Amino acid sequence: MRLKSLKIRIRICIAVLTTAVVTVLSGVAYHEFRESLWRNLDVTLQSDLQQIRSLLLTNVADDEMEREIHSFLNPKGAFQKIDYQVWVENTVDNEMHPLITSDIYDALARQKIAPPSPGDFILADLERHNKTYRVIWAAYTNPDDVSQTASRLNIALALSSEHAYSEVGEFVRVLVIASAIVIWAAFGLTHRILRWGLIPIDSLAERMNQITQENLNAIKQEDDRIHQELRPFVKSWEAMLARLADAMNEQKRFIADAAHELKTPVTLLKSTLQLAHSRKRTTDYYEETISNALEDIERLNSLIGQLLHLSRLENREGIDQWETLGVDEILEDVIESYKPLWQEKEFILDRRLHHAEINGNAFQMRQLFGNLIDNAIKFAPPRTTITVAVQVEHSRVAVRIQDEGGSIPEQECQLLFNRFYRVSKARDRDSGGSGLGLAIAQGIAKLHAGSITVTSNRQDGTTFVVVLPLSDAAQPCG
Repeated sequence: MRLKSLKIRIRICIAVLTTAVVTVLSGVAYHEFRESLWRNLDVTLQSDLQQIRSLLLTNVADDEMEREIHSFLNPKGAFQKIDYQVWVENTVDNEMHPLITSDIYDALARQKIAPPSPGDFILADLERHNKTYRVIWAAYTNPDDVSQTASRLNIALALSSEHAYSEVGEFVRVLVIASAIVIWAAFGLTHRILRWGLIPIDSLAERMNQITQENLNAIKQEDDRIHQELRPFVKSWEAMLARLADAMNEQKRFIADAAHELKTPVTLLKSTLQLAHSRKRTTDYYEETISNALEDIERLNSLIGQLLHLSRLENREGIDQWETLGVDEILEDVIESYKPLWQEKEFILDRRLHHAEINGNAFQMRQLFGNLIDNAIKFAPPRTTITVAVQVEHSRVAVRIQDEGGSIPEQECQLLFNRFYRVSKARDRDSGGSGLGLAIAQGIAKLHAGSITVTSNRQDGTTFVVVLPLSDAAQPCG
């Protein structure tokens, strides 16, 4: 199941982390506590073992020695009773000679606990009479043995570990209760911490809810009010709003310009027809009126077609109809189609074409270069030189179209690619254009992962440079 709430995800993560930490710490505490109890048992047994051995080495009667041992190990009021057994073992015939009897050895033998080496001892856990004990078993060379046979003195002490296990059980219960309380407290405290910590995000959400179409440009957070961790998010958010504002402003300008451009031919057409309809006219007048109306309709149809083409470019239509194209071949076709206009204005054509292959849509590439060449023909002075050159650089090809009409102010060069933009004075020669040709050219270049730049001055003229990737590197621009 996928959790959609960020708060719940964080609380679960913290709960899991807290549980893991508490579990590890509890495990360490349990291990240390248990080891401490068993060390205390072992120290007690080792100390008692040394005292028993010292008593055994004294020259007293067996009965008196046993009473002293019993009195030492189990004094009056003792909390725990220690059981013990002492025997002498002949290592040759494995015969046992008990000095102080008990069943500790039998329990050791049943659990198959190996005897210690002479002069050493072992510590082990022992089950005896359905109870648990901590036992120490030591073996020494018998000092009273003067015979040729070797014998060992064995001492076994058994101290009940029931109390230790009970203490461990109580400690585990305390750990479980304390761990549950800590985890519950951490889970509950996390809720309050998250409510406090997410206040800046709630504030941003409230701020976002106040955004409308009218105040996109007015949204600006003050840096001193923004938490450091949220600043990258806020910067990205503001950049997104700025892009949205620019897009909406561009859309508004486009709608206004399109309405204006469409309104002009419609108004002219309406005026022409109303004038012809106002009273009876001659046949020649009606023919001229119809001719003028058809011209206005043609301009209107051309403008609508360009707007539709711009829309298709923005929607990336035709991107799946790509093929390998020769740039020089496309330019030759476009130049040939404009041959009548070259000859009419007596232009000198300087061709510097080289073969280069790109991936693209043939119709769109012809339109791209056709718009640029048409632009040069419209605005270049008659009987001047227009240069069309192709240059291959690494993985890209640059197409340069240059004319001698260098009269565009520098600050207006980049505005040429805006829809419906026209240079008011420098290159306006009543061309009758709609101001969409260069916008379409730029849209086609971007769709083909390319770019268009323009420079203009009176010495070198106006130069448009189209840069496109070669066929082995060309990919649709996303």
